[in-house]
Amino acid sequence: MPSITSWLNKELILQIVRSTGWISILYFLGLFFSVPLVMIMRYSDERYRLNDMQVNSLFDYTFEIQIGLLIVIPVLLSVFLFRFLQVKQSADLMHSIPMKRGKIFQHYVLSGIVSLLLPIGLIAISVFIIHNLLDLGEFFQLKDILYWVGTMSVLNLLIFMAGVFVAMITGISAVQGVLTYILLLFPVGITLMTLFNLKFFLYGFPSDYFLVKNLETLSPLTYASLLNGRLLRSEDIILYIVLTIVLYGLSLFLYKKRKIESASEAIAFPKLRSFFKYGVTFCAMLLSGMYFGEVQTNSLGWMIFGYTIGATFGYYIAEMVLQKNWRVFGRIKGLVIYALVVGIFLLGIETLGFYENKVPDESEVQSVLLADTPHVYMDQASFDHNFVPNPLKEKENIAAVQKLHQQIINDKDIPVELKENEYMIPAFFLYELKNGKKVIRQYQVYERVYEDFYKRIYESEEYKRATNEIFHLNINHIDQITISANGPGKRNVTINDIDEIKELVQVLQGDILAESYQDQIYFSGRGPSIEVFLDKDHFAYFEFKPTYKGVTKWLEDREVLDQARVMPEDISSVQIAEWNEKDYEYDFPEQIVEKMENNSDVLKVIEKEEIGEILNNSGWGRTHKYIVVLRFEQDNYTDILYLDEEHTPEFIKNHFK
Repeated sequence: MPSITSWLNKELILQIVRSTGWISILYFLGLFFSVPLVMIMRYSDERYRLNDMQVNSLFDYTFEIQIGLLIVIPVLLSVFLFRFLQVKQSADLMHSIPMKRGKIFQHYVLSGIVSLLLPIGLIAISVFIIHNLLDLGEFFQLKDILYWVGTMSVLNLLIFMAGVFVAMITGISAVQGVLTYILLLFPVGITLMTLFNLKFFLYGFPSDYFLVKNLETLSPLTYASLLNGRLLRSEDIILYIVLTIVLYGLSLFLYKKRKIESASEAIAFPKLRSFFKYGVTFCAMLLSGMYFGEVQTNSLGWMIFGYTIGATFGYYIAEMVLQKNWRVFGRIKGLVIYALVVGIFLLGIETLGFYENKVPDESEVQSVLLADTPHVYMDQASFDHNFVPNPLKEKENIAAVQKLHQQIINDKDIPVELKENEYMIPAFFLYELKNGKKVIRQYQVYERVYEDFYKRIYESEEYKRATNEIFHLNINHIDQITISANGPGKRNVTINDIDEIKELVQVLQGDILAESYQDQIYFSGRGPSIEVFLDKDHFAYFEFKPTYKGVTKWLEDREVLDQARVMPEDISSVQIAEWNEKDYEYDFPEQIVEKMENNSDVLKVIEKEEIGEILNNSGWGRTHKYIVVLRFEQDNYTDILYLDEEHTPEFIKNHFK
């Protein structure tokens, strides 16, 4: 059996090192200045060591430089390594030597792998030495060095092999560089554009739900950009290793099939040229359609315009690249055929009424989740304490959600007049069926239109217990509860006693269960905050609304209510004016205060009892009748609130009659 040294062609290896060795040296220097040297500068001075904290990984050291090198160096190396394929004379010379193509390919790929892994290995050794010499065990461990080496190696090899694969299918180095990055970003890009475009054509398509499902892991480039905040998962490492091996096999196969005369051709294989041309056309069409659809708020006319512009632009750009000539505008036949195919496809999508009209039958549904955002399903690896509501399982609530869903579908083509201070909200439905399947839909709706439907669901005890985190906290894990007033200064009440914590949690739960749907909406976002701190740096946030009578009494009994929320004694005066959307809607608080000063028809309130009534009834709500400016005694601070018709005290109504 021949040895490895006899298998290697030393002259070829030497030639490769001469032409590309500088890239490996550049990579080593870049990594050295961004990791070991930074450690030496940071930890050799005791003053800085005292203020430094443990790092999450070695990527925390000048992360931007590390990732910049990771993204650029492997592609640059693949371009220079296989430069000989893109130049006719070099290709003729290389393939005239008495060596099989497979062996030539393996020499170049092996040289590239060593050129990438050698700097990483040397940096790891230097970091290990620095770790021992400077006693850096309190900042990072040996396992962090091994993780860094493994992650950098896997990503470098995958990006490098992607560049090698592209080198096999193109005959121009510049095209190779561009197409490599396009290939690496293609899974993320095509998924993103497809999801955005489908939501325009399929009413209820939950694009946002799919966008939060680890989309960044589809590309090593986007995944690499997050390495300073999250770890590379074992399943992704395995996937990337498999992809690297597959790309190696495909590259070797294509290299053996590639013709020498394909040098200087944009696409080396004639059968792939149509794929390239229409692939560019399709991606440009989706990108342009997505842009015009978003900018013009889902206008079908503008989307079709975007598709037309994008497809035309992409088609002719691809033709120019393939023909290496700008005089390609007479080649219109392919574009016409493409337009006809796309038109038929879009008409087919428009006929998919069964998708848009699908509401699962009650007998099929195991449970259903109704939420105002699909982001409750954000990746738990990135958000350790992300609260996910429970689905509804009671038949009455499932039926109520289905009625809401069906009404939204029925109203698809009915225009709704948007009233003042009103905006659309997401309505997200996730049905778990008894057969194990899911039905997921997402809409943008005017909540006011479906108020009766929402009221029935939101006021049910099951919904409140399922969607409020306070019902899911382990009381024994709560360290403290802090209630902070929403005025000037830093007034708050902190509860540390475990018995009082249990009492307060139970009281808060009771107030939430008793809260009406109207009060949920009207008082949302205006009261003091209740922060529940649990172990492991986890905290939960709740609101202390004026309607929470139980919490109010609990604080009053302990004589700390004045520290937990704004009291009438904190307010010097209140100014009230009739709400006029044209006058106040887009103003900053300072501008509102100035306009109130110049408004002759303003009610000024200084009586503490009346101020208390205003504080207990003002909120944000969806509709405004009066605008309220609170002037505090402290720090010349002002706050803006609103009153609707239902919550306005009688003395204010009488004044403005």
